This record gives sequence, C-alpha cells and structure tokens, in this order.
Amino acid sequence: MPHQHFGNADNAITIDLNAITANWRYIDGLSAPTIKTAAVVKSNAYGLGSCEVATALARAGCKLFFVASLNEAIELRTLFRQTGHGDLTIMVFHSFQRGQEADFVAHQLEPVLNDLEQISRWRVYAAKMGIKLPASLHFDTGMNRLGLDADQTDWLIRNKKALNGLKLTYVMSHLVSGELINDPVNVRQLASFNKIHSSFSTIPASIANSAGSLLGSDYHFSMTRPGIALYGIHPLEDLDSPLQPAFEWQARILQIRNAAAGDKVGYGGTYQLDRDSQIATLGVGYADGYRRQLGGMATVSIGGRPAPVIGRVSMDSITVDVTGFNQGSLRTDTASLVHEDYPIEKMANDVGTIPYEIMTGLGHRAERYYRGGG
Repeated sequence: MPHQHFGNADNAITIDLNAITANWRYIDGLSAPTIKTAAVVKSNAYGLGSCEVATALARAGCKLFFVASLNEAIELRTLFRQTGHGDLTIMVFHSFQRGQEADFVAHQLEPVLNDLEQISRWRVYAAKMGIKLPASLHFDTGMNRLGLDADQTDWLIRNKKALNGLKLTYVMSHLVSGELINDPVNVRQLASFNKIHSSFSTIPASIANSAGSLLGSDYHFSMTRPGIALYGIHPLEDLDSPLQPAFEWQARILQIRNAAAGDKVGYGGTYQLDRDSQIATLGVGYADGYRRQLGGMATVSIGGRPAPVIGRVSMDSITVDVTGFNQGSLRTDTASLVHEDYPIEKMANDVGTIPYEIMTGLGHRAERYYRGGG
C-alpha cells in the first residue's frame, strides 16, 4: 500500500477497505449460507475508522453490527441513516444503563442484556411503550465478565415469563480462549452454551468471535461476529489464512543528521553509537500510539530496507539508524512503521501486548486515508 502524501500530519495510516470487505466475505464463506456474519466495529473499528469501515461493510452486504456503548451506537446509526443503510441492525454489548432506554428506542438499537435487572427494566420499558422491543440475552459460560451468571441463568430458565414482551433475537456467550485451538476450555464452554441454548431452542444463538468463526462449524450456530479478523489479524495461534492486511502505518522523515562514534542518542543518552552514523528522525511517537518500549527493539522500513529504532521513543518522534542507506530514498521516502519484516504481531509481542491494543491505541494525530470500499 504505497503512500505518497501526508497532508499536514507527520504520520499517516492508510486503510484498505477492500481488504476489510474481503476478510468479511472470507469469514462469511466459512459458515453455511443460512448463518449470518456480523461485524464488530467497536472502538472506532479497532482504530481504523468506524464510519468508513462500517459503510464499506454495509455495501458489501453485512447487515448486523456490534459496538460496545451507546455513544458508539448513536454515531453509527446517524451514519447509516445518512448513507442509506438506516435499517441495519446495531447491537450494543454493554447494553443500556439506567435512563438510556429512550435513546435505544429512538435510535433503533438492540441491547445485549447482561443480567436480570436489565431484562426487567427493558421489559418494563417495552410495556410502557406498548411495543415488543428487540434484545439479545448474554449468558456467561466462563469469562466472568458480562452476562447472566449461573444462578441467574437457572432462575431465568425456570421463569421464562420474565421475558414476556421482549423480541429476543439471539442468545449469546463469549469464548474465553478461542484463539487457543486445543484449549479444553473451548469444548467446555461449547457444551455449557449448548445446554443453555437447549432451554431457549427457538431463539437463534451466537458464541463465535473472530477465533470462534475459524474454529469450525460447531461454534457457528446462527451468527458469527468477527472483529479483529476483519482487520487482517489472525486470532488463532500458528495458523495460516488468507486474511489480508488491512492497514499500513507510515511516518514522515523529518530530518537526517550525521553523528560521530561515541555520541549518544535520545533522552537519557541510553543509546551510544559505536561508529560514525547517519540518523533519521521520524514524526511519530508515543502520543501517536508508537509505544515507548519499542526503542531499541523495533525496525522501520525505508526504501524497502529495515532500519533499527535507536534511543528512546519520544512523545512526537523516534530516531532510526540509516547509515549506508541510499540518499535518494532518504530524501523522498517515508518510513513504514509496520512492514513485512516487522508485522504488527511482532510489534505487539515486543511490548508484551496484543495487536488489539496497538490498533485501538493509534493516535488521533495520524492522517487516515482510505482505499477502495465501493
């Protein structure tokens, strides 16, 4: 994904919407035609831009979207109404909080109900409005995060009248270790979820996130809901796939300088040159989501050649060793921060985190450019 301009920014992210829609179609093709494939576009579509990404996916045929919170949902509904996709389903993982019921109805949003109190409040509001309101039920099968716990689940199975007045679209759960192919927790969760679903057998079911979508048909149920896989990151360990990388992150070369052997580089002088060197300063730093721990670990790519990051990462810049590089490429090229020799998975591993955190931490200062998307 070559990038030729930056506008007024010192770093830029180029997002390939065609790659994202191709990834969605690939995951959609893994399940039977009768099974729906949603798209998780929370946290600004994992840092890549929820408006542009959701619009491209809607054009590609996606009809179900998940976000985390009410604010994200209202933003997405407003976009869909403006772009002719106003009837698409938007589901909210965090459900509604007290006093948000009217906003959910006004914006045609579907809460994922996580406990008995939410079920009761949604039912009361439906009765007040005189209509059946849509919702999904989330059952916790091992995450111990959101969802009805075992006691609430048992109570609800015995007291299904507590659901009267609701239009239940899905029963759901969430995999704890879906990215670990042979983790016995997956099998235990699947068995637990199947048992719960048998008590609500007329309601469609969903447990598959990105990893679950790739684990096989036993996990597909009526809907899969991929997130990270849409953005080209494979969630399963040690498994190749045709998922396409969806973005490139580049920084402007701000200055080239010569430095002598023995000189120190960056804050604290933590890096000392062992030879006469040429150093490039790039316009990206920890304020842009380029993590501080990457100093002395990461490489960038300039003119197709890797250059090590030396010295400490600053708020707005990093320094890289470009000794011996082609001078023409240094004058005209940008530097790729994520590249073939240094993919985002390695970047995340080097700072002890996961690609999700790197992506959702991409700063607002970067210009975002979009290719494709219909």
